[in-house]
Amino acid sequence: MKSAFEANLDFLKKTLDHLPDIIFKKMHVGQPGIQIAMVYLSGIADADMLNEHIVKPLILTGIRERHSQFNPERLKEELIQQTAFTINTKEAADIEACVIEVLSGNTCLLIEGNEEFFVVSTGKFPLRSVEEPSTEILVRGPREGFIEDLESNLAMIRRHIKDLSFKIDKIRIGRRTFRKLAVLYISDIANPKLVQEVKRRVETIDVDDASDTGIIEQWIEESSWSPFPQIQASERSDKAIAALMSGRVVILLDGTPFALIAPMTFWMLAQSPEDYYERFPLGTCFRLLRLTALFIATFLPSLYVALISFHPGLIPPELVISIVSSREGIPFPVFVEALIMEVSLEILREASLRLPKGIGQVIGIVGGLVIGQAAVEAAVVSSFLIIIVGLTAIASFASPQYSGSIGIRLLRFPIMIIAAIYGLYGVILAFIFLGAHMVQLKSFGVPYMSPLAPIRLRDQQDTLVRVPFKYLKKRPVMLKTQDETSANRKKG
Repeated sequence: MKSAFEANLDFLKKTLDHLPDIIFKKMHVGQPGIQIAMVYLSGIADADMLNEHIVKPLILTGIRERHSQFNPERLKEELIQQTAFTINTKEAADIEACVIEVLSGNTCLLIEGNEEFFVVSTGKFPLRSVEEPSTEILVRGPREGFIEDLESNLAMIRRHIKDLSFKIDKIRIGRRTFRKLAVLYISDIANPKLVQEVKRRVETIDVDDASDTGIIEQWIEESSWSPFPQIQASERSDKAIAALMSGRVVILLDGTPFALIAPMTFWMLAQSPEDYYERFPLGTCFRLLRLTALFIATFLPSLYVALISFHPGLIPPELVISIVSSREGIPFPVFVEALIMEVSLEILREASLRLPKGIGQVIGIVGGLVIGQAAVEAAVVSSFLIIIVGLTAIASFASPQYSGSIGIRLLRFPIMIIAAIYGLYGVILAFIFLGAHMVQLKSFGVPYMSPLAPIRLRDQQDTLVRVPFKYLKKRPVMLKTQDETSANRKKG
């Protein structure tokens, strides 16, 4: 009958032997000679770490322990003592888990006479250095952004949160990739029901591979059909830390620099960490400007189509004369004219994003100027519409969250169609339906329009405006946190 050592080794050989880079190494340690097997992938496992922190301690242990009492249990204790402060080791009793660990770049150690095996963290992967986030640039504030390595991202957060209540729950997702995912929260602040719900939804994810948190976001959000993001994505470590302090839950995934923050409200689309790093009058002003920009990006083209097509009497006479003169010779209706320019702008913007960085910026600026000027001179569109489309494009970039601005950009087109059919009444009707949709929308049980719908006066100290820090003494009521008292709370 085979021993546990031989059975486990045979299982690993049967499962992994077809891999071209799999390595099975055997060695004998001490007297009377205890057999040890090491299993690892040559392309991922660090050879220097294997030799220095595994092979060398085993050989020295065998030389030092030459008496008859040297047994597998003694070798196991010596191995733990030798490697405890140099590399991460953990014992595991499930041999199938060893396969996943080896495929993850770790080394599996089997000791003759022991039913358990060791998993030693020896993976060595190329890592990108910590840089400023490219999608959330600040004038004033930290320049530290997440990278694609989960452990490095956790270290960034742990560096700043020295709290015993800070919890990290790790889960593996993906049937074939087994990516590591971490759910972060502060146990004595976050609502336990919120934490349980986040973990429940994450554990229901059933995909072959979740290569980015965008897949996680789409799987666990309440309404997949809504154009509005219900979970905030961020590359900034300071934003994730602020969210944890306010009682939210943060999700990190290995292989992507984007963290997920839940729950989310609509007002977070207009909030930036810079609102808190500047004095409160400036932070409030910037926030109101962003909200105004979101309204302009959503409704300005539709208002132009509705007023020119159905309600020119609502426009000052001098402005009407200017608009009519600029449209002289235009062969298209106002709606078609606006649609041509909006679609052209979106194509140009998408093309500039996909091109190399240096070329993309040139194409975006020069292409917009050349096409716009040529369209006006060819009497395809009016010069006034160029102003409208330009303002709309600039306003759509004002949101600190890129995914939020994408939803706003898409909403312009159906609202423009409604405006072309029903005029200003259609725009008002679209605004009402949009408001009704956002009011009924929820993010992990938190109303999307909270604290304005439903009204929570205390939370409005940090919604449309941001009062001075010395007055921000309470965490949001809508989050139902365990510890409501907060000092110098910030979120974004």
